[in-house]
Amino acid sequence: MLNEPRVAQAAEPDPPERPTRQNVDVSYQRIVKLSLPMVLSTATGVGAQVIATALIGRMGGTALYVRSVYNPVSYLFLALTTGLSITLQVAVAQAWGRGERDEISPRLGSMGRAGILVFAVFGGLLLALSGPLGDAVQLAADRRGEFQSFLAAMTGAAVLCMLGELCSAVLRGMGRTGVAAIITAIYVSLNLGIIIVVGLVLHGGLMAVPLASGIAGAAEIVLGLTVLMRAGAIRPRRFTEWRPQTPRLLLSIGVPVSASSIVLAVVNLLLLRIVAPSGQSAVAGFNVGYTVQTAIIVPAVGLGSAIAVLMNQSLGAGGLPASRTVFRRGLLLAVIGYAVVTLAVVLLGGPLANLMSGGSPSVAAQARHFVTIVGPTFGCTGLMLTVLTVLEQVGHGPLAVAMNTGYFVVILAVGWYAATARHEVAALYWTMAIAAAASLLGGLPIAARAAMRPRIQARA
Repeated sequence: MLNEPRVAQAAEPDPPERPTRQNVDVSYQRIVKLSLPMVLSTATGVGAQVIATALIGRMGGTALYVRSVYNPVSYLFLALTTGLSITLQVAVAQAWGRGERDEISPRLGSMGRAGILVFAVFGGLLLALSGPLGDAVQLAADRRGEFQSFLAAMTGAAVLCMLGELCSAVLRGMGRTGVAAIITAIYVSLNLGIIIVVGLVLHGGLMAVPLASGIAGAAEIVLGLTVLMRAGAIRPRRFTEWRPQTPRLLLSIGVPVSASSIVLAVVNLLLLRIVAPSGQSAVAGFNVGYTVQTAIIVPAVGLGSAIAVLMNQSLGAGGLPASRTVFRRGLLLAVIGYAVVTLAVVLLGGPLANLMSGGSPSVAAQARHFVTIVGPTFGCTGLMLTVLTVLEQVGHGPLAVAMNTGYFVVILAVGWYAATARHEVAALYWTMAIAAAASLLGGLPIAARAAMRPRIQARA
């Protein structure tokens, strides 16, 4: 249970609360305490995707193929959810630093309504364009109906997952990352449990995946709201209040964050197009290898977000020097962590790729090929992702988008040319590895310099 005192339920009207700036602890111990649950939570979420991919592989090659084709679309849903949740997380963190606890309920309600509207518009657009989307990734003609049904079901489930993530974003912005991590673990356990029971034991097949996602998302909403209300952090009757600055915050924070994820979606789509001429085994093997990479580097988002939460709380409390101290110490922790991770990938990446390949020797061979070449540079990508995540949440989102876009343009242009000229996907993989190492050397100094100049975005 959270240790914050409950907000008094006063007679109407509510007396205004006097903001009290918080003392923000920027020690290594505090950074580790805040970041470890967020890293573990992010790793748990991505690890669940890895396990889900392995479970889908047990449903047969067709199911894994359809899920592989859907993968770029999942990045679009991730982009929308991430943009909304990070915007709310930044707003709550800075309000918490300023002592404006009474702002949390209206901000959560405003962001939730904005999120439902955004998902309705984008979800409808995706469903309308499901045919051209299949053409873009050269979807086999006999799999179009199954793909469209899966896409429709996942679209509905994504709305519930988004609302659950908003509740967790409030907890993270308050610094209650441990509680948020526990809720994420419950979500993951429920999600995977339903896939196993309905999809494998009861032979429900691929459609068990959206069912599991929707039920787990609804459970996350209930758990998140219950924890927040018991802690006295929110009052549901204030959810109906609209904060006029919500669109501005989404434009300044959410759009750059979402843009980075959309770039990933487009890149994943184009990478699949590069790999597609090599056959379905190559596509499935690439997806397995790319999922392994995602499992390794995405926890950097958790670390970067934890660093940014403390930086934003410090900014809200008026402490620019403290904010810079958090960044420097967090970056050092990231360097140490990814040095260890890189060694683990070199030693264990191949066996993990085999495990996730659903017993198919050809898919396993393709997955191992990816991990062997690109795996040693996963740490470079993870370290850069940590710093870019910080940039997105301290007012330098456009720079993060520009750096991400430039990096992927190089990979796609050079990788596509090299793979076409040599008629093998290994040329693409080598391009990805070299680009990751080069980005660390050339991009990290630029990104770190900008992160040392954070900006306050979320004033009430």
